Amino acid sequence: MNESVNYVEIGTRIRRRREHIGLTQEQLGEACDLSSSFIGHIERGSRKLSVESLCRLASVLDVSADYLLFDRMLQEASLPAEISSLLKGSDQNKRQQFWRSVKALASHIDEL
Repeated sequence: MNESVNYVEIGTRIRRRREHIGLTQEQLGEACDLSSSFIGHIERGSRKLSVESLCRLASVLDVSADYLLFDRMLQEASLPAEISSLLKGSDQNKRQQFWRSVKALASHIDEL
């Protein structure tokens, strides 16, 4: 693996995910025990982050470190978070309908 670390892209993925889940830089910083100004620097790619900070951010953002580093998610690990995000705010009937649709698709996936 000969991929260099692109801190601007990492910062962009962190910002997009933070905004997607509705956190401010301050809230993310507090949850990760990092200052909001450091979060801003990370998101702009102007500061490098430690492995420890990367792991904290990944945990709070509910994504894999692999996704933050290289824009690749571990598919099975990311599914629950993605599904939960899609269904956020839906009523019980919509969630049940969603799961029925998923089960129907899964049972016929080889035919698609």
